Amino acid sequence: MEQKTISNETVQQEKGMSQILPNERRTWISVSFIWIGTMICIPMLMVGRIFASTLTVSSIFFATLIGFAICCVLMVLGGIIGCDLGLNATMCSTRAFGMTGANFSMAFVVFIAETGWFGVQTATCATAFNSLMAIMGISFPFWLACIIWGGVMLVTAVYGVKWMSVLNYIAVPLLVVLCVYGGMHSINSAGWQSILNTVTKNSMSLPTAVSTVIGLFALGATCNSDYTRYCHNRGDVVKATVLGVLPAAILMIMVGAIMALGTGSYDVTNMFAGLGLPVIAMLILILATWTTNTGNAYMAGLAACKMFSVKDKNRPKVTMLVGALGTLIAIAGLASVLEGFIGIISATVPPIMGIVIADYWVICRANAQNWKPQSGINWVGIIAWICGGGLALCETLGIFSIFSAALDGVIVAFIVYVVLYKLFSQSSLVGQGELSIEEATAKAR
Repeated sequence: MEQKTISNETVQQEKGMSQILPNERRTWISVSFIWIGTMICIPMLMVGRIFASTLTVSSIFFATLIGFAICCVLMVLGGIIGCDLGLNATMCSTRAFGMTGANFSMAFVVFIAETGWFGVQTATCATAFNSLMAIMGISFPFWLACIIWGGVMLVTAVYGVKWMSVLNYIAVPLLVVLCVYGGMHSINSAGWQSILNTVTKNSMSLPTAVSTVIGLFALGATCNSDYTRYCHNRGDVVKATVLGVLPAAILMIMVGAIMALGTGSYDVTNMFAGLGLPVIAMLILILATWTTNTGNAYMAGLAACKMFSVKDKNRPKVTMLVGALGTLIAIAGLASVLEGFIGIISATVPPIMGIVIADYWVICRANAQNWKPQSGINWVGIIAWICGGGLALCETLGIFSIFSAALDGVIVAFIVYVVLYKLFSQSSLVGQGELSIEEATAKAR
């Protein structure tokens, strides 16, 4: 009898495609902490490092603020959809693309991109761990480090939002303290005026810097509903998103820039090792990767659940398989080889967000009662994705540039979807009939 008793918390963790019910919602603070933990990561420091050699300190701040403010607006619009419907990001796309269309549009590309990034981050974590071992005079096999840390980071993703929140409640304060310490240590060592005088004129334009910031986070921003489906109301989505993303993003990029300017090193590992506390610094780098990578595995697992119509109770198993695949990518040394390819795939994801936002906020008038999943394929959504994704790919590959590949793709996809939907809303191009949410998620229960 005891084994068959499942608490609300356990049900929450197991849900993949199914709708989150009112009694299964969580505090916005837990969602916010997940995003803070995601923001505090090595790629953020690396962007700060890049900006340090091309922008003035004030320009770095404004580029980061503007770029992530734009991301937050899109995240809130997308996240509210997940909150209103109680569905994850891939399920929220089943009206805009159709139940079948969503499988090879959002679900497929998110699965590929997030699994790939899990492999990249696992390799990064293993490298940081081996650097720590080397400091202690220990030689450690890279493949074993990948298995250990890939497995550790996977555990929290397998158990879902609750464990991810607990991880970040513990890790975030430690990470913030070290990052602030790193920034202050660099300022005290080099002097604030010296840091300000290192770069006195921008060699990178502000729009280019803003575009870089948006592109850095566009993939994660698209999947905000994976977390906000647990929020109680729209206000909670705004608080969880803005307070979870904006302050932490500004902190990390500014710290990365200040540490690079203060230490004179543009290698993240060497920057932290130069703080005088190499062991603690390496441990924090590992922890920062963990809080970010668990989200990659979680999102990839949810996307896989949609692709293969997996029951909720099997979501943890699917997440384990996804994590194992990502770990194999890291062990095989394919992470660095595939990083460019993953980046290209990631460029096609943000336009999907533009289409889903257009469908809910314009076509459905932001009313959950007007939203119904479509059976089959919504070809209007597919065509809009090809247009927006094609533009984003061309910009990512350097064929031409307008502003930001991610943002430009979102805008074009948004406009094309609205125009085409209004032209063909009465035809079979928009799908083969409406379903209820219960019908659409029946296979998951």
